[in-house]
Amino acid sequence: MEVKDIATLAKYPFLKESREYIKGLSISVDDLLQDLAYERARVIGLERVENALRKGDVGNRSLATETDCIMELLSYPIARMISVCVGEPYLRRRYALGEAIHFYKYLQNEDMSFLLWVAKELGMDVKTLDSRIEIYFVDYLKNAPTRYKEWKLVNRVLDRGYVYINHRELCRIIEENLRNRIVKELDSRECEETVYKTFQKEIEGFRNTVRLKIKKARTKSIGKVNMTLMPPCMRKILSMIQSGENVPHMARFAIVAFLNSLNLSFNEIMEMFRNAPDYEEDKTRYQVEHITGRKSSTKYTPPGCDKMRTYGICPVEEIDEICKKVNHPLSYYKLKWKLSKGKKK
Repeated sequence: MEVKDIATLAKYPFLKESREYIKGLSISVDDLLQDLAYERARVIGLERVENALRKGDVGNRSLATETDCIMELLSYPIARMISVCVGEPYLRRRYALGEAIHFYKYLQNEDMSFLLWVAKELGMDVKTLDSRIEIYFVDYLKNAPTRYKEWKLVNRVLDRGYVYINHRELCRIIEENLRNRIVKELDSRECEETVYKTFQKEIEGFRNTVRLKIKKARTKSIGKVNMTLMPPCMRKILSMIQSGENVPHMARFAIVAFLNSLNLSFNEIMEMFRNAPDYEEDKTRYQVEHITGRKSSTKYTPPGCDKMRTYGICPVEEIDEICKKVNHPLSYYKLKWKLSKGKKK
């Protein structure tokens, strides 16, 4: 499939054809960052990052003219370069989510041939048979939000290695693929000095906003839990969530089960995740409800120290003397609470 419509290229700047179009313009990085002709693209690039950070979507702009489309196309690499130069994992993940959500909204209005073409370009094996859409199960498991019950493979039709999905679900799978792809690409890049010099004021502004947001999240109390009594492992996981770092599933499970065991309410636990850059209400609600037993008959307890070490989520370099006396995060909290009471007396 060949896309000749520049408006379509502008909507999906991650496509190979979109990148080739930009290359065909023969614009140097220095010109893109300094030339007055591309001032509008730089403004839009900043706008994409700002909207992603504050609203969770990079935002819509007019694509009525060829110039509109070219500026939109050029703003994408600019926004990515700015996100890298901010140097905060929180912002990179927030920006990636903002782009992916934006693309998802466009994709829902596309026909099946276009979606199949995009999926193929992203390396996924998707095909149609009669009126049915099928995706290879490996690609499904890599990209589908299987944390939700309806997405779990056991609840899907699997035929000869292919999973049946519908139009909307394919859009959602592409969205997840793009979000992960953008995060990996941004994490692998380093800030270019020319980019930093061009947007120094704005980059520092984004950096300060993110750091202030993280600082507030870290100092904000979580229900009746005393933060100073938390074991190093739980403090570390909480800090990672609030900083926008990639937190393993088992670490998220551990912190939710830990706080639930300390009798935090469902809403208080949900609030803890609300400041995460990739926060999604439905996703978080499902996970927390499952772990806390609100949606099942099982109320999970956090893993002990041995399992925390096995899963690689025990910060061995940060353990203290109390850690050496206990074998469970809850035991740590209780012992430290007793010791703190003794000191007050």
